[in-house]
Amino acid sequence: MSTSTIVMLAVYLVVFGGGSGILIKKSLTGNSKGEINAGSDGFSSRIGFILSTIGMAVGVGAMWRFPMLCAKWGGGAFVLAFVIICILLVLPAGMAEIAYSRHKRVEHMSAFSEEIGFAGKILGLLCSLDQLFLWAYYPAIIGLVIVYIGKTIGGGLNYADRSMETFESLNGNKPLVYGFILVVLALTAIIVTRGIAGGIEKICKIMLPALGVILIVLCVCVCFIPGIGEGIEYYIHPDWKELLNPTMWAEACGMALFAVGLGPGVLYAYGRHVDAKQDIAMDFVTVNVVQLFICLLSGFVIIPAVKVFGFDPEMGKGVMFVALPKVFDSLPVGALFMILFYVALLFAGLSSSISQLEVGISAFMDKAGLKLSRGKAVILAFVIAALLAIPCNWNDAFFAVFDNLVGSIGYDVCALCIALMIGWKFGAKKVRTELYNPTSEIQWGSWIDVMYKYFFPLVMAYFTVTAIMSLF
Repeated sequence: MSTSTIVMLAVYLVVFGGGSGILIKKSLTGNSKGEINAGSDGFSSRIGFILSTIGMAVGVGAMWRFPMLCAKWGGGAFVLAFVIICILLVLPAGMAEIAYSRHKRVEHMSAFSEEIGFAGKILGLLCSLDQLFLWAYYPAIIGLVIVYIGKTIGGGLNYADRSMETFESLNGNKPLVYGFILVVLALTAIIVTRGIAGGIEKICKIMLPALGVILIVLCVCVCFIPGIGEGIEYYIHPDWKELLNPTMWAEACGMALFAVGLGPGVLYAYGRHVDAKQDIAMDFVTVNVVQLFICLLSGFVIIPAVKVFGFDPEMGKGVMFVALPKVFDSLPVGALFMILFYVALLFAGLSSSISQLEVGISAFMDKAGLKLSRGKAVILAFVIAALLAIPCNWNDAFFAVFDNLVGSIGYDVCALCIALMIGWKFGAKKVRTELYNPTSEIQWGSWIDVMYKYFFPLVMAYFTVTAIMSLF
């Protein structure tokens, strides 16, 4: 590996790895419990909110979508673009969205319509539908993960030398995968029916620590693969020419928003359940840093192997399923580590599915929407998702287009509209000075108003147009 690669790897490890540990420890020692709306279904603790939000962020997006896009766009260039966007764009926008949500304390359709009238209702509905559609195709990957867990348990890694053929065979068994999709949808629906503290927070407190431990163990093991240095170089060191590609930046932006749920109401849905005295600014910094670190760890497990073993980086959703068997086949007790990774991915997928459904049903429960009970809203969402999952599972080309429309363009459009509403109509300065600075350990300056009110909308508008043009 080159000296610059070693330096960048050390920086990523120290800043995001070390930062994650420090911030999580700090959140455990500052467990505030202030007032929330009477009778509301809120988070029981500060760490509960943080872990639930990280659980929403760190799903199949971090462990499957990030490595897939990273391989597609040349490794290191995409990683660097993703990191830059997470710091400059995601941070100010995420703090503002959570603070605005805590201030409003109602579902996003009601809040947005109060702010900008009928256009707010449309925006709120768009946010809910984006997440409901996302929930419909996400389980297509989770279902395949369950199939691979069974395959690995049943046959070890004896398919490593024919991993591409195995993927095509298992992915081609559409009825089996769809059956597991329905299981995932049903399990998620049961958890969300139990609400925030009783369902979402409880399951994420178990899933997230297990996920972190598994990923760290796997990263250590990957370092012992012969010739892995070349793969790490590919993953960490950017191709500077690729950084001039606007489409790559647009997809990195979509991934950065996707990774923290910024834009289509996910942060809003969680923020309205947050303690009134909680330091949500620092809590979101924690969420952002931790999700970034887990994305980097996931990529480290997969992307170097794509390079070392000579796989096609543009194979799409199969990149993980084809590369991982080769990775773990070269390790002692590789089948065990492979099962652990897929279990971690299953945990991550379920945690993200929970948040997607929570936002998806918000329009159904909203007084400005269908006004359904939580139980009825979940049932309606389940039926819609089960039907939409059929073309997502049976047609890979449809899946790829749907992923781009929902996971990139949908996030860009929603994030842009919400930023214009909060930053301009409500006021970026008002959000900072009245909503999150009063409870924040760090007193954020006016520079963050400029970033959110001017820089964020301009960049998001550019990325949105670029992403739409990439469809043609």
